[in-house]
Amino acid sequence: MNCPGKEMKYFHKTVLVYIIYFLSASVVCFAGTSIRTEHFEVFYEGLGKYYAEIASQSAERSFIKITETLGHKPSEKISIILTKNNEQFNQLTRDALPDWSIAAALPGNRIIISPLTGHKLSLERIIAHEIVHCIINDVTGEVFVPRWFHEGCAEVLSGRWGIRGRTYMVLKVIRGDILTFSEIQRIFSAGSADATLAYDQSMLAARHLMSLRRGDALREIITDLTNGVDFQTAFLNAVGYSVAEFEMEYNRRLNKAYGIRTVLTWLPGTWTVILMISVIVYIVKKKQNRRLLKHWEEIEKPGNVVDFKPFPQDE
Repeated sequence: MNCPGKEMKYFHKTVLVYIIYFLSASVVCFAGTSIRTEHFEVFYEGLGKYYAEIASQSAERSFIKITETLGHKPSEKISIILTKNNEQFNQLTRDALPDWSIAAALPGNRIIISPLTGHKLSLERIIAHEIVHCIINDVTGEVFVPRWFHEGCAEVLSGRWGIRGRTYMVLKVIRGDILTFSEIQRIFSAGSADATLAYDQSMLAARHLMSLRRGDALREIITDLTNGVDFQTAFLNAVGYSVAEFEMEYNRRLNKAYGIRTVLTWLPGTWTVILMISVIVYIVKKKQNRRLLKHWEEIEKPGNVVDFKPFPQDE
């Protein structure tokens, strides 16, 4: 997907999660070389072992933060399947996802990850995003949970939101293109390629939700869902008012934070500084990414299973 001034998001893969969720649990039958950790088993047949080790370490790091925030641990290990090519990824997901999908959380605590062409530097954020989906699915089963909550939790617990995201949101707010929760639901359920705004708004809604009740709102909702309470009631118990009232309050805050008045306070000095910093950061990161991507090309080779130099870290 292409959006003005916006890179394609790395987790555009769960927009058809309802289709995937109700597929048979036999969708994934994958017997291959694997690495076992305390909470995960990472399958990597046809790929370098070091790649799988990076994935398993990333998963364990994310698992701690996510489970502490949500207050729930899955009932069984999560399987992460690193597919060696797009054909294998499509086979394991039964071609039920859009062409631009690169990962998916399936029933039975399973995560399928494509070869991640052009996205390997985001591996940890992709895995974290899918872990959140697995945990919420583990809690709720077939109980309805709105997509803004599902994707919002996955977004806010899996990464960062940069200046381009904020700029994009300002443009959308000024133009009056803000989505309602119902519209977000339709976008994800229908598999719309134009999902960037839906992801961003879901993330901001979850962030606002986390600011309520001293940050315990998400945990309280998940706890009620674990005990069989429906989402609307769980939300009311945690927040003290309904989802509809929360949406109205959230929209007011969105317009206040990203509306025309905010832009005017930025101009001209602040905006100029932000733009200059963004350009400098972009140039530096571009050079780092070229170096890291060359390293990933070596990691992908099946023969490269040992004796790798330490994986370069962002400075």
